Amino acid sequence: MAKLTLSSYIRENLDNINDSSDPGPYVTISRQFGCDGYALGDCLLEKINSREDVDGWRLYKKEILKQLAEDTGLAEEVIEKERVAKPSLLKEFFRGVRRNNIPGGYEIRNKITLMVRTVAFEGHAIIIGQGGTAATADLEGGLSVRFEAPKDWRIIRVSRRDNLTKAQAAARLEAVEKERVHLRAIYEEKNPCEPAFNLLIDNSMFNIEQAADIIVGAMELKGLLKSK
Repeated sequence: MAKLTLSSYIRENLDNINDSSDPGPYVTISRQFGCDGYALGDCLLEKINSREDVDGWRLYKKEILKQLAEDTGLAEEVIEKERVAKPSLLKEFFRGVRRNNIPGGYEIRNKITLMVRTVAFEGHAIIIGQGGTAATADLEGGLSVRFEAPKDWRIIRVSRRDNLTKAQAAARLEAVEKERVHLRAIYEEKNPCEPAFNLLIDNSMFNIEQAADIIVGAMELKGLLKSK
């Protein structure tokens, strides 16, 4: 049996997407570095798909990035590096001179946005990161979630997770957040709504299981899932 890729899944479901008048249901989850975003997505998917009244939901963590890497023939690390990179006229000049096939950050973000909007519109999707909230800001039928925690708490989590000293974990946290400043500004421009998210959950106060239950409850209240 051929492997089901994101591109093939979209192609196979294109008729359903085009015939649908309303997007969703879908959930986007944005998270601060050091929070358990991926684990939350796994737990939420399991809780939703365990219900008898639901069609199968799909979870998109790094699948969108992987698919774009396959489509361009580039490594995921290169795609991600370009996605978050700050524009540079000098870099774009040399990109044109060399005539290489590495797309710039603007092009990569646009392609990711298109993929995110497609799977969100098709529905029954949980999208982790990838600017999902900004990409779907004008679409109905979804719930946007932000997973945050105090900085000190996240430093401890990164230290334990990556086997680093607290000083090393703090430096890692600072580097990642500094790298994402430019990207966050772009997403905030695309999604100027205040508040930017429908639901904000403190990871230091609620564990993965509890956070997933909170999201399921919010989905029921918003009509994305039938109430039990």
